[in-house]
Amino acid sequence: MTVANTHIMTLSILISSYNWDCTPLVLDLQKQLPEDAEIIVGNDKSTCQSARKAYQKIAAMKHCRVYEPAQNLGRSRIRNRLFDISSGQWLLFLDCDTQIDSPRFLQNYLDAINKHPADVYYGGMKNTVDCPPGCELRWTYESTSTRRWTTDYRRKHPYDVFTTQNFMIRRDAFVQTRFPEEITQYGYEDTVLLMRLEQKGKTIWHLDNSLIHLDMDTNSKFLDKTRQALRTLHSLPPDMRPQTRMVKAYLWLKRWHLHRTLALVHRLLHPITYRILCSRHVTLWLFQLYKLGYFCSL
Repeated sequence: MTVANTHIMTLSILISSYNWDCTPLVLDLQKQLPEDAEIIVGNDKSTCQSARKAYQKIAAMKHCRVYEPAQNLGRSRIRNRLFDISSGQWLLFLDCDTQIDSPRFLQNYLDAINKHPADVYYGGMKNTVDCPPGCELRWTYESTSTRRWTTDYRRKHPYDVFTTQNFMIRRDAFVQTRFPEEITQYGYEDTVLLMRLEQKGKTIWHLDNSLIHLDMDTNSKFLDKTRQALRTLHSLPPDMRPQTRMVKAYLWLKRWHLHRTLALVHRLLHPITYRILCSRHVTLWLFQLYKLGYFCSL
């Protein structure tokens, strides 16, 4: 097992990665990196040869390390392991498939520590300007959410909007929460982490410091990942299940004995709705109904 350095640094930037060349992200971070900081990339047993070569290049860069476990760990465990070997008083978790949008990206986070003392800082996310062909569903869904969840909205509702693609957390706060390793499949590890932070009374400050999300899923892949995430939500024990809008809507339907009806309608119409959602004609209300129907069918 790798042992963390005894020297406590100001900032550890932790990037979990699987089959993705995050060299451009690391190079951009290095241009802004304080002297007393480190970058650790977690290569979660990537199978792509070009990505593996990129990790070797990153390992040779100044202030950089690459951690590779003996086997694929998944989204929660790889991030916890990166924390275990890190040295920073502050931990900046970033997704590998992102791009920096500001020459002051790191400084904005560091400035916030003094201006707005908190345990956690969330910078936000946004999409690329142009939608890749065949990726209309996720691009539109996330773009609409970004417009609705402005920085002002997020500050008024600090525990409503949060993803683990771009956030900084105090070391002692993360010790008390960590990522939920009980979740081994895709989905809701960020929501459960947020729930734990709220339960522990950890304060969150939202700032306008977005990253750009580069890896946009195709419509069919996004639907497959959505279903997997809902299966993850369904499998969580009651004490871990966050009261998301999906859960609240399901409980309302169940109270009025409508959940089985919607589940039946979902099964009957699934081939049609799936085909519509995979087309380039995005219908977000149908997507929301599709998710609720699928959750009821579980």
